[in-house]
Amino acid sequence: MGRAARAGGRREEGRLSDILAGQPTDAALLAEIYDLEHDEIDEDLAFYREIARRYPGPAVDLGCGSGRCFGPLLAGGASRVVGIDGSPSLLERAEARIAADEHLSRAAAEGRIEIAVGDVRRVGRSDRFALAVLAGVVAHLDGPEDALRALSSARRLLAPDGVIVIDTLGPGALPAHDLPLSLDWERSQGGRHVVRRSRLERRETPEGLRVSYATLTDVVRADGTIARLPASFRLWYPSPAALVAIAAEAELAVESVFGSHDLDPLDEDSERCIVIARPTTADPGKG
Repeated sequence: MGRAARAGGRREEGRLSDILAGQPTDAALLAEIYDLEHDEIDEDLAFYREIARRYPGPAVDLGCGSGRCFGPLLAGGASRVVGIDGSPSLLERAEARIAADEHLSRAAAEGRIEIAVGDVRRVGRSDRFALAVLAGVVAHLDGPEDALRALSSARRLLAPDGVIVIDTLGPGALPAHDLPLSLDWERSQGGRHVVRRSRLERRETPEGLRVSYATLTDVVRADGTIARLPASFRLWYPSPAALVAIAAEAELAVESVFGSHDLDPLDEDSERCIVIARPTTADPGKG
C-alpha cells in the first residue's frame, strides 16, 4: 500500500492555493528546504498538544504544510486529523513524515490521518470538526477579503461547539524596516550545505503590513555542484484589531487572544498573535 493510500489519499478541494507555485525553481527541493527551516521550530508544539486536549474530537489543520502539527494534535487526543494544503510538494513531504514516524503511520493505517490538496479559502467537506487550526496561514492570504473567505470556510467546518485557532505573527515580530539581501542561516543536511539569504520590503496599509519577501537558497552538493533556488512571496500581517474584526465578520466570537504559545497576554512586544474563537451561529454547517 502506498504512502498516499495509508494517509487517506489526496482529494481535490477546489482551486488550489500553493505557496510554492509559480516559483522559478524545483518545487520539491524548495519544499525540502521549507522543512529544513520549519522543523527546527518546536516552541508551539506543546501549545497544539494542549489545544487538542482542551477541545477533543476530530481536528482539521488548514494550511498544514508538511504536517508538523499532526503529531502534537494526535498526542493531545484528537480522534482524527485532516490536513489540507494547496501545495502538492509539501503534502508529499507530509506523506514522508507519516511513513517515517511509527505513531503517525499507525494512526494513518487506522484511518485517523487524512491529507487533502485544497484551498483553505474554500474547503468543501460534509464532516465537522471540534478544532480547526490556521497556523501561519493568514500571512499567505491576500488581505482582508481572502482572510474573510478563509475564516468563513473554517467556521463552516466546525461542529456547533467547535473552536478555531488562528496563529500568526504578533506586533513584536514584524519587521520594523526594509532589509537588504543578507544571510539568514547556514545548515547541513544529508551531506549537503544549505545557505539561505533573504531580503524584504515593507509597506504599511490600512488593512495591515504588506511585505515583499524574496529568498535565495544555495544547496551545495557533496560533489561541489550548487543548486540555486530563488523564491519570492507577498505576505500580509493584519493588526490584532483587524484580525478580530475579520473574525467577527466571519461570524466567529473571539474567546481569547494571546501573545505567545505560553498564553501570555498580547501586547506591542508580543511575537505571536493567537486568536481562539467559536461560531456565533447555532449551526455553522448550514451558514
